[in-house]
Amino acid sequence: MRMKRAGLFRLWPALLLGAVIAALLACGTETVIQTVVVEKPVAQTVVVEKPVEKIVEKTVVVEKQVEKQVEKIVQQTVVVQQTVVALATATAAPVPTATTVVPPPAGEIVLVNGTINVGIGTPRFCTAGCAENVYQTSVMETLFRPNYKDTLGEKEEEPILATGWKLDPNLKYLDFTLRKGIQFHKGWGEMTAADVAFSINDANSVTTPTSIHGQAGDFAPLIKEMLVQDPYNIRLVYLNYDSRGIRHRFSLFWQTAGITSKRLFEEKGADGMRPFIIGTGPYQVVSWVQSDKVVLEALPRHWRKTAGVAKVTYIQVVEPATRRAMLETGQVAAIPPALKDIKALEAKGYKQLCCSGSVVQRNIGMTGNYWEKERYYDKKPLTRTLNLSAPWVSKSIEDDPAGYLKAQTVRQALAHAIDRQGMVASIMTGLGGPNYFAYQPATDHPAFKKGKYVWDEKTGKGSGGWEIPYDPKRAKELLAKAGYPNGFTIPSVWIDVPGSVANELGQALANGWAQDLNVKITTLNSNIYSTYRPGLVARTTSEPFLSCGDDSNLGVPFDWARGLVMSSWSDGGYGVGMEVPFAAKNYAQVALMTDKAQRVAAQVEFVQTSMDAALCIGMVMEPNIQLYDPKVIAVWEQLPSIEGGMAIMNNLESIVLVKK
Repeated sequence: MRMKRAGLFRLWPALLLGAVIAALLACGTETVIQTVVVEKPVAQTVVVEKPVEKIVEKTVVVEKQVEKQVEKIVQQTVVVQQTVVALATATAAPVPTATTVVPPPAGEIVLVNGTINVGIGTPRFCTAGCAENVYQTSVMETLFRPNYKDTLGEKEEEPILATGWKLDPNLKYLDFTLRKGIQFHKGWGEMTAADVAFSINDANSVTTPTSIHGQAGDFAPLIKEMLVQDPYNIRLVYLNYDSRGIRHRFSLFWQTAGITSKRLFEEKGADGMRPFIIGTGPYQVVSWVQSDKVVLEALPRHWRKTAGVAKVTYIQVVEPATRRAMLETGQVAAIPPALKDIKALEAKGYKQLCCSGSVVQRNIGMTGNYWEKERYYDKKPLTRTLNLSAPWVSKSIEDDPAGYLKAQTVRQALAHAIDRQGMVASIMTGLGGPNYFAYQPATDHPAFKKGKYVWDEKTGKGSGGWEIPYDPKRAKELLAKAGYPNGFTIPSVWIDVPGSVANELGQALANGWAQDLNVKITTLNSNIYSTYRPGLVARTTSEPFLSCGDDSNLGVPFDWARGLVMSSWSDGGYGVGMEVPFAAKNYAQVALMTDKAQRVAAQVEFVQTSMDAALCIGMVMEPNIQLYDPKVIAVWEQLPSIEGGMAIMNNLESIVLVKK
């Protein structure tokens, strides 16, 4: 079965494009019409319910005329803020003020997650799993977010705390204009540029070297610092420009920093701020207990979208069978199901949440290969210790050509001893498809090379297509040529917690390698990820793990720059247990390319080189599916996101409960 990037599993329905012209009549005979002229066509949507009493709109002058799209009408005064994209800016408008009483949030629901990570209010201490969950839960907000159903990123990101941005033509800085009048929870004052600067600078390991924030190492090669220009304007000073832009690093779509209060930090200090998870979102935290539950309550009134549900509780349930039973008995409203349960639950009427666009590319990262001697972007010397007793680890090809080829041959043997189709049929129950490399495009993508992959152990190069065959005989031959005719032992492989798809795949992988190659894994590490991650950050681990970076996902555009976490670019933060010169070079070059076709061509070359190196060995594609009870939830507009925090159960404020 071949994985489709769009159209499979009902994750990516066709996008509706276009705009309509609408004129709205105010009380009496007054008619106010918006004229918007922008550099790129942008459609402004106002979502309302009843005939309006008055519409006050903003005229913004830039370059090209576009139309205004109106879907519904509500009885309120709406001051429209036009966001201008690319090299244009917009003047922030006042926050919308309703003229009628909005119904208060009511009711409550319980949602299931496989893991409830720690919640911490201080950015520098909010590590992976915390950093993303504080905004996936609608507690903190981000500068931008994706549009509903825009899984392919064909629209500009929706402005949230920012209203516009302007990129320096020389790619030295990026200016953001911020929205006025936004209040932090529990009386911590108005959000300004000082809060945005604090939230990102405190997370960034360049400006806060002790930071262990989930994006500490991701921000580091990108952002020199965030500088306040005035209360509502802020400047990002680049260390290195990245063409992936707003959707990549400043949107809920991917991994960013939620915005919190600088005043809170000044009054409480870094340690004192830990328990205060304060944001500007539609929900605020009642309690957050790691490995247990998160309880949220809706604000009575929110500047952007007042939530319909008064109380939302996320609970941790590790065992998939228990999750299913809780959904079927009405104890919870939504779950991340085991793949084997999806068809049966859908037959009973449960529905898939739409549309995250997330399809995880499951891989095994052959860690320990730290080959770079200095950090790519600033030539900082790197000191790494190689575990050369591990058969898959070697020195660089420049330092030891023979040793490099030997370890490469071992990795290729392991890659040829993975029964991908068998995993799809058994563990994935026919969903998803085979995966051959962490960052390959979907198999129906024009750039994907169809056909059998053929590797030459003499040259270390591959030819043909990218489809690595399951060939135990060939794998044994390669292992024997590498000097391991009787196999070897891998002390430990991290496979994620019990009940996860990765855990099942890890067990199947271990059984297959033991049977086909006599390669035995002593320990299948099923501990929580936060116990494994420090070795990746410190660049000390050679324990393989079932991942090769969070952006191993078909939801990521193929032309996005790759190689950051496989290289010294991410030094000081999260990496995938390797520092590879060709990956560092690829990221450096593609991040600066402004032409998409050029980026795609570079990525094709990167995939080929990576498949030959066999450092991030692909296994299967896993669709990221959530099921909900339509007898409880009438509407839930899940936003596109490849960040898997809180099982991608985001945009809680869009939930509408079924009327009883």
